[in-house]
Amino acid sequence: MSDFQRHRPGRLLRLASGLSGTIFAALLFFVPWAGSGIRAEVKPDVFTLMAEVKRLEAALLWPGFDPAAIPVAIYDYENTYLFDFPGLPKNFHPLPSRNDVSVFDGRHATVFGNRRTRLENIWVATFLLRTESPLTGKPYTLAEMAGIVIHEKFHVFQALSHPDWRPNDAVLLDYPLDTASSLTLRTMEAGALRRSVAAEDDETSAGWARSALNVRRQRLGALVSRHSVYERELARFEGIAEYIEYFAAGRAPLEDVPAVGFAPKGVREAGYYEGRWMAGVLDRLDPGWKDDMEAGRFRFLEERLEEVLRGGPAARGFTPFEMRDLRETAAAAVQKKARERRELLKKFESRLGTCVEFVAGTVPLRLEMFDPLSMEALEQGKMMHGRWIVLKHEDGVVEIFGQPCMTVLNDEGRIGRLVCPGIARRNPVRLGTAPVSFQLDGIIAYFKSAWVTKKGVDRFIVSLR
Repeated sequence: MSDFQRHRPGRLLRLASGLSGTIFAALLFFVPWAGSGIRAEVKPDVFTLMAEVKRLEAALLWPGFDPAAIPVAIYDYENTYLFDFPGLPKNFHPLPSRNDVSVFDGRHATVFGNRRTRLENIWVATFLLRTESPLTGKPYTLAEMAGIVIHEKFHVFQALSHPDWRPNDAVLLDYPLDTASSLTLRTMEAGALRRSVAAEDDETSAGWARSALNVRRQRLGALVSRHSVYERELARFEGIAEYIEYFAAGRAPLEDVPAVGFAPKGVREAGYYEGRWMAGVLDRLDPGWKDDMEAGRFRFLEERLEEVLRGGPAARGFTPFEMRDLRETAAAAVQKKARERRELLKKFESRLGTCVEFVAGTVPLRLEMFDPLSMEALEQGKMMHGRWIVLKHEDGVVEIFGQPCMTVLNDEGRIGRLVCPGIARRNPVRLGTAPVSFQLDGIIAYFKSAWVTKKGVDRFIVSLR
């Protein structure tokens, strides 16, 4: 008996329709499935949301994962509500009507996105109470919002149980920009995996999964090790968390499928949906995979999928027409993206106001954390960050929130410069050699040993060691 036959449990997943037409075109629109529940026209209060979280997390979502035991901090754009935290953190006050909730007036400094963080050395899942997706603009259902909270709780579980699962997002800063060939391969991979999820029968699903893995092996094999390992780790870290989010919220596996984006941001985005899809295919062909992964019997989703498919159906293939369309569309898209990046770089560099530039010497700036889904490559080695980024140095730190900035890599692939244009103040930093300390326009900077010079009328250079 083959491994494929041994793991095959029968059809556990049925979807209403598959793909038609070319892969590239098919990935440019959303699959018209809706999540469960009524879409939020009015922002629910934090207590309604947490009641839904409690309802959804009662299901068995992952071996050893107890989401009810993980604290949650929610910012409703007025105050920060902390649920199920042991004790009363500094500057929080108890809520008389709820002994499991405390409140911070305004936004607590640790809550600036949907993520995991530490509060007084305790891991907490954080959530911004939004009624619509910041990526698609589509209103959330209550169940979808609760699913995102559970997603972030799972990241806390990963931090506690699998700290080695977290990928190093810093490798995105020097990830190679797409060529027509690399974009074609990434689109083929996503399209084949999507067809595997949408297939009506297990044999077709397995054939398209094999095709996706063949393309993925070829594509990752052309990358340097840190980039290929990153993609595998990303599918495990974010893909499984989103798989749990979708499962908990009752969302269809192919709901809200984005277009295949451009590297490096598009690679980060693909880690979510490709990891989720691989997990879904494993659910269908190998229901015991979660227990084995939690027990450490394999590391990456594609490793297990390769094992399950061994001896199974042959790979499915795209038609010659589809392949021609994929190549032509990818080539045109890469050329268009290059033009858009040149224009974006010009606009960034011409932003009105003062520019402050941090320049590292022998010691490069170190990426502490950033929002990888709001970045945009301007050219190889130059990355614009739109939401937030924190960079550290042995002499200090700079934090930027809501202010576009650009990191520039040096010849060694480390962060050598941080450029922040568009600052309203004419003289934001004092010239000369002294500690540099200022807070304005979303920028907080402190360096105990630096020297500041001025270039032209509106450009300040902060030189570090």
